[in-house]
Amino acid sequence: MMKKGRLANNSKTGIIIAGMLALLYLIFLIYLKYDLNDIPLKEIRFDYIGNLMNGFLAIVLIIALVVISFLKRTLDARKLIFVNILLTLSLTLLLAVWMLAKLNFLHTEKMIFNFPLKKVYMGAAYVLSLFTQLFSLNYLWGWIIGTDSLLELRTAIRTIVGIAVLMAFSLIFVWNVKAFSQSRIENQTFTYGCIPGAAVYSKGNPSPIFEKRIRKALELYQKGSIKKVILTGGRAPGEMTEAEAAKKYLVNLGVSKKNIVIENRSSTTTEQIHYLRKNFSGATAHDSVLIISDGFHLSRITQIAKFYRVNSLGVSSDYSLSFEKTIFYRTRESIALLLFWFFAI
Repeated sequence: MMKKGRLANNSKTGIIIAGMLALLYLIFLIYLKYDLNDIPLKEIRFDYIGNLMNGFLAIVLIIALVVISFLKRTLDARKLIFVNILLTLSLTLLLAVWMLAKLNFLHTEKMIFNFPLKKVYMGAAYVLSLFTQLFSLNYLWGWIIGTDSLLELRTAIRTIVGIAVLMAFSLIFVWNVKAFSQSRIENQTFTYGCIPGAAVYSKGNPSPIFEKRIRKALELYQKGSIKKVILTGGRAPGEMTEAEAAKKYLVNLGVSKKNIVIENRSSTTTEQIHYLRKNFSGATAHDSVLIISDGFHLSRITQIAKFYRVNSLGVSSDYSLSFEKTIFYRTRESIALLLFWFFAI
């Protein structure tokens, strides 16, 4: 009897530890999302889609633990230990992200797929931490349902299906390009229009996709819809910066240099929105920045702006894509948006 009582107490302790780990993961993740983006914690938005997703997963996991503690007469200590190992691993991966970001022990300028190596490592740690959280959640609910047979395999399949559902939601969100039609901003005037950088070819020529963004900004400038143009984007090795290429293009078409603002160090969309927050927060407090980009890009960029509390609207360029490119770009953007929602990267 004493042995059974001891086992029961140990199992209850295991459930409490798992709940604390899940809650600690949520708190630490929210902290990282804001701290690593230089946003004060007092500016947390609880209505932001990404934060709602983080909170929902933590709550569902904790509910599973509560249900197990009440419904299961005998608790399998091995399963609880396994779950706690997974939750500890996910928390450790977040700690690895913090160390990579704060301790600067990875000094390298190497790039992978045009992203700094350090950011790639951080992204990988984030994704693995999310996978272990999702696996833990599905494992617990599988345990509740009572499918002990091949539980780990079933859990892996459910986790993959869960990720696919999240991807589908993000893809539907990205597909809503009608939200960025020019008709939505007719008869409105904006102090600033911002063009996010894109690829630049040899001799400083904008790529077709970048040129369409610039052309749309020029059209809006000439109509008086925007008064000044913010150009963002750094350079690939040996090339003119994206911002400088856009400035050259606009000046040649008659836009006054005094109405052009340049930022030529950023390499990602997130960095470009961070620049807007840092340098134009006063200007955007009562006046939206009009972000001019491609329809498939604007769903993500406006979500990033919302996270940063940059008051913005988006308008789509006239760039048209083939069916194959539409699938490729929107799938890529949906993945990037999902990563930003969960981790603000």
